[in-house]
Amino acid sequence: MTSFTFSAEQVRSAPPEVRRWMENEIARALGSQVHSDHDPSKMQAGALAAATADEVAQIFNLISGSFLLTQVFFELARETPLVPGLPSLHGLNLNDMRRHVQLDNVHHLLECLNVINEALQQVQNDATATLFAKDEQGHIYIHEASYRNIRKLREQLVAEHSSATTPEPTDAAGFVPAGPEAREPVMPVEHAFPRTPDA
Repeated sequence: MTSFTFSAEQVRSAPPEVRRWMENEIARALGSQVHSDHDPSKMQAGALAAATADEVAQIFNLISGSFLLTQVFFELARETPLVPGLPSLHGLNLNDMRRHVQLDNVHHLLECLNVINEALQQVQNDATATLFAKDEQGHIYIHEASYRNIRKLREQLVAEHSSATTPEPTDAAGFVPAGPEAREPVMPVEHAFPRTPDA
């Protein structure tokens, strides 16, 4: 029996039909752990939207008025050791996501994800666009490109917030002035991106 070893870069640069074949072989070797209409082992990379950095930013702008939606959105950027790790898909556990954003049940989480998906459809002007797929084992999968771009946006916002945390201007008595020169309070980054012990 002959075997081959490929680097992650070689897999990423392979033609789409080769990547699909590799994904199917990996899934078959792992015993096809998930079974549903959205079985990742059968899903082609093109089945999920590969949101660009600009599209991710537009989605964020559409949902940024809701604290909960932004929390769920950035949960999609969390690193996870979910198996199977198919090259073109990033998997997350719905119960872990629900716990991180402190929702009572997965149904509420899925409602938030559907709103985020509707924002994607609005940005892409495509009512059939899909950001994620879920399986019957309680996992969701997004395109690796979408995951990377959401993660980059999160890191950018954290960096911008960190560089913008300068002391408030004060008057001679040490009070923050009221009036046009007063600045709006900035949400602390730990509230926008809550940290959890198991992050």
